[in-house]
Formats: sequence, C-alpha cells, structure tokens
Amino acid sequence: MQLWGRTYPVLLPSLKDPRLHVAAVIFTLQILGQTVLGFRVSIAQILVCLVSAALIEFLVGFFKDRVVMWPASGLLTGNSIAFILRVPGTVHGQWWSLRGTWVFLLAVALSMASKYLIRRRGQHLFNPSNLGLVACFIVLGPALTEPQDLWWMGASPAMAFTYAVILVGGALIGARLKLLAMEMAYLLGFAAFLIPSLAFVPDHCMTASWAAAPLCGTGLWTILVTSPEVLVFAFFMLSDPKTVPVSPLNRVLFGLTVGFFSALLLGPTATEFWTKTALLASLVVACAIRFPLARLTRLPWGVRVPGAAVAGALCLALLPLSMAIPARNPQLVAWLPGETRATAAVAPQVVAGPGPGVAAGLSQAALSALPPIPGVLPQPAAASSYVWKVPALTVVIPKQISDFDPGLTPNLASTRAYNLEVDLIIEAEARRQQDTALASTAASGDGLAPFTTLISSDRAAGHVVSTTYSFNRANLVLLLPKFATQAPRLVGTALAGTAHLSTYDSAGRLLSTQDLPYTQVWELTAAGDRYLITNDYTGLTPAP
Repeated sequence: MQLWGRTYPVLLPSLKDPRLHVAAVIFTLQILGQTVLGFRVSIAQILVCLVSAALIEFLVGFFKDRVVMWPASGLLTGNSIAFILRVPGTVHGQWWSLRGTWVFLLAVALSMASKYLIRRRGQHLFNPSNLGLVACFIVLGPALTEPQDLWWMGASPAMAFTYAVILVGGALIGARLKLLAMEMAYLLGFAAFLIPSLAFVPDHCMTASWAAAPLCGTGLWTILVTSPEVLVFAFFMLSDPKTVPVSPLNRVLFGLTVGFFSALLLGPTATEFWTKTALLASLVVACAIRFPLARLTRLPWGVRVPGAAVAGALCLALLPLSMAIPARNPQLVAWLPGETRATAAVAPQVVAGPGPGVAAGLSQAALSALPPIPGVLPQPAAASSYVWKVPALTVVIPKQISDFDPGLTPNLASTRAYNLEVDLIIEAEARRQQDTALASTAASGDGLAPFTTLISSDRAAGHVVSTTYSFNRANLVLLLPKFATQAPRLVGTALAGTAHLSTYDSAGRLLSTQDLPYTQVWELTAAGDRYLITNDYTGLTPAP
C-alpha cells in the first residue's frame, strides 16, 4: 500500500487465525448476554472497548512497525475487557448507555500499554486484558468497577447452550493451540486445591449478588468449579500462547500454578468482587514467575523430586492458612456509604387482628382503622375498646425471586405482607398521635426515618394527619442495590392500594382530605415473631 510516498505492507485477517476463533466464541457469549443472560453491560460500552483497543494497535502498527494491519489482538483484548468489566449502576437493557466510559478506556489503555511496555525476550510478559482488568479492580475498587458475575443464571435451555458454546469452543481452540492439557490442569488443580482450603475452614463464605445467603463450604466449592466465568477464564484468557510456557510439561505446571494461586488468593476474600479479582490476579502472579518456574523443570531428577515434594507440602499447608485469614475487604452493601444496616430490635407485643403468623389481639394502633366522625379529629381510646382485623393478602412469588431465594415460601411471603399492613397502620396511628415512641415499635433504623420525618413536619405545621389504608394487592419485588449492582439483590415487599389522608388543625377541625395511590416498597426484617420495616426500597431499579 502506497501512502505519502512510503510503502506499507497490508496484513489482513485470516480465517485460520485462532484469535478470530476466540473472538467468535466471546462474541457469541456477548450476544447471549445481551439477549437471554442479562449481562449488565451496554452495546455502547462494548463498542468503546473494541474501537479503542483496535485503534491503539492499528496506530502502533502504522507508526512503529510501518504496516497497515487488521488489529486482531486489539479487538480480542477489547472484547475480553468488555466481557468481564462492569460499571456499577449499569442495568441490562440500557443498550446505548455510556456510563463509566472512562473506566473502560482506562482498562483498555492499561492493557494495551502492558503489551508494548512490559516485555521480555521480545514478547509481552502478561496477558494484556488480564493485567488491565486486575489493575482497575484493585485501584478503583468496588465503588467504580465490578467484574462479571461468577454465576449467570439457573438451569435453563439458554444456560445449557451457553455451557456448550464455552466447552466445545474452548476445547476445539485449546486442542488446536496444544493448550488443552494446560487448561484442564488449571481446572482440575483449582478444584483440588479448594478442597483442603474449605475442608479446614468450613465457615469461609462469599456473598454474591445472585445468592440470597452467603455461599459456604460445599456450595461455594460447587459454584466456583462449575462457574461459567471460571470456564471462560480457563479456556479463553489463560490460553494466550505468547504468555504461557513453550514445553508441554511446563504448560501443565503453569496451569497448576494458576490453579494454586486462584485458591490461595481467594482465601482472604468474602465478596464476589474480591473473589473474582483474586482469580484474575492468579494469572498475573503466574505470568510474573513463569520463567523461574520453567527453570525448575531443568534441575536434575535428584533435586527435582524431593524439591517438588517439599514445595507441594508447603503449598498445601498455605491453602487453609490463607482461607483462615479474616477478610479485610468491606462487604458490598445496598444502603448509603457509611451507614450501618438497621437491625430490628425485638419488637414489643403488638396486638392486631388475625392473620398469618401474628396472634390476634387489641392495640391502640387499631384506632386508625376506625371510621372518623366527619370534621372532627378522632380521639385516642382505651386499648381494650376496639378490635381491628387486618385482611390477609395472598402473595404470588415471581419465579425470579423463587430462583434467587428458594426458602421464601408463599406462606412466608404472605406473613411478611400481613406484617407490613400492621406496621403501616401502627405508623399511621403514631403520626396521628405524633408519637415517635409508638412509631419505633413498627420500624427501626433507616426504615423509621420516613415516618419520624412526617411526624416532625406535622408538628412544625401545627397539623394532625390521620391516615387509613385500603390495600388490594401485595407482591414481592427483586431489586438492584442503589450503589453497588453486584451487591446481593434485595427482596422488597410492596402493597398496592389507596391511602386516605385527613388533615386537621390544632383545634381538631378538618382542613382537607386526600386519596393517594399507595405503591411503596419496603424491606422487612424479622424481630421476634414479627417483621418490622427497616428500609425504604421505593425507587430502586428492578433486577433483571
């Protein structure tokens, strides 16, 4: 190609290039992620990674090597980054969101820079996308970045097809590159190294966005060794021919080394974020020591065998020790940074009408359900004066919630909805009496704040507000946390109906009435034999 009086060789893509085959598999997984797997990455974010990485490689090739080349490696690096990197707050379905563009560009820049600047014997030392991702996760942390989930969805035809794409594509490409033995050494070694770690430290757990409770012991082992994300790591990131040893024996040893460091580094972790970061970092460590490691296989057998035995025993001893280290990373939480999750105190005996899970009784909270005398503020009466029966609402649990938390039965869901009805009636009476102590018997922590704020507002205005509710439907909703989409999902309880507000002046004269639709969503926390309101989830984004 002639350009500005200079000849530039043109390097076009070849169908035999294994990088195209890897890119084809990752691209297929990206399509599945955008259609059925619910990946929290936009098409625009993917394009940003692809274009920026490809442009960097093209410009380096043009100005440094004087060639016009198809940027196959750059496209693969960009595709890998887009497949793994996430930005908190990006929701599946936001196809053209450019949220956190600078994070993706930073990851691409670091990855491509490592390829050209960190070299040994004329080749890059580290897998480019792997090093860039690890650097971003460690430096920026969970406030600005997220790795792709370790678990994508439950058993389904879509997930079966996804596994087939990963396993078949990975096996074919690995066999062609003569890297399949190394990849299997990693997968089998990782599974084996996790056994002594979790066996000696069975209380090691990991929280995850897709799990209602922390994953521990056998459950955690199963998730890690069968994770589609771990399989993608083994088949499509570990297998960069330029960053692994040349000889078959050293490649198997390299795979075992990555598996060992995967198990070792995830020991002090307690969240999915740091667990995934530890898995990725294991390849960085292995690449850094791969040349000294390769030299060990050239030692005499008389040194190699006992040395391997001693090293193996030491490694096995380190695994449970690492797992026993207390996790120092903060748990990803769903509420405001710096806040502490509200823990509901044991509630006093609340007297209410019959319903699932709550005993029948009497309470001043029932007063708000009484029909008021028109134009006159209803007055408190003795607790034994009235009996109020709360209608029980049947709750249908959506499949996504039953998949997320199989222990959440219809009966338990109905119990929560009933308790929420009772709590709201108590809060209505507390507002009418402007009694914050009464309000604290039905809500606590962040969940109490909205009600005490209303009480303070009423006092300042010199008004008294009486609220009665008419609910016709209850349901559970699965929500994304406000600040960290990789934190565990939230299950909120919602009531739908009407709130009738009557406002009185200080003399008890009716000033106004208003009917408003009621659609708020609340977090409920068990307190004794009841559930109290502990957080307002209204306005959070529904989880995919």
